[in-house]
Amino acid sequence: MSIIELHNDVRAVIADGAFGMLLITGTDKVRSGYGNGDSLLVDFEHRVFAVADATERFPHASRLLLSNIVNGLDTIPQSSDEWSGYLNGIYANQEYHLKSTLSMIALQKQGHTSQAFIAHGGDSSLKIYNRQNKGLVYQTSVNMNFAGRSKQIGSVDCITVQEKLRVILYSDGFHDIIRHCRIELNDLLDATLMETITHIIDTFGNLERKEYDDTSLLLFDIPEIYTVNSKGIMMGGTTRLQEQKVRDSISIHDYNSLIRIM
Repeated sequence: MSIIELHNDVRAVIADGAFGMLLITGTDKVRSGYGNGDSLLVDFEHRVFAVADATERFPHASRLLLSNIVNGLDTIPQSSDEWSGYLNGIYANQEYHLKSTLSMIALQKQGHTSQAFIAHGGDSSLKIYNRQNKGLVYQTSVNMNFAGRSKQIGSVDCITVQEKLRVILYSDGFHDIIRHCRIELNDLLDATLMETITHIIDTFGNLERKEYDDTSLLLFDIPEIYTVNSKGIMMGGTTRLQEQKVRDSISIHDYNSLIRIM
């Protein structure tokens, strides 16, 4: 598996012009010493991108779910039915107590267009915007198909994409930032990915006494994402000990030392 697994050494990765990803631990988790239940995946080999959000009691469930998805991709599903069958098999094996959301998109390039297979379960989110006119191309909605609780993720959508697009995936914790900081998702379309991620980090740093949940955010641009030739990255789903190492090394609002630029 050509995936780099990050735990406590990096919390934001940016390849400007292609993608940016960010993980922040919620205020209550910091006070109580819990792990971070959010996980993110960028798998450049298979062009699979996902966020997952697990419970505070079993935060590693989200990482386990994403790992199982990547590890089984010996051959790439070629249709919605094949993706649904593949993911349903992983859902069926996820133990009941390992509850997790999943929002995932898999790209298959076909000439000047791409096929996007989209799977979604729970209350994390995936949205696709046209960068030129800011039009919303696609969005998921909340459902009860949580891994660990449901044996099936449900249907997998397939859409054709060809314009200049920005894909945004995030856990429900990002709604806290939208609310506290009055961020509009449309505002994330004008800025570069570097500017977007650093702005959100700065915004967190100014929240002071505001409460927020674990937050994971992944943005990437089509077609620029196809230019990335790198090992994939998985981060999040951390244990208490891994989170303690983060707290020992930096202030919760100082993420500059944990940003990796590709």
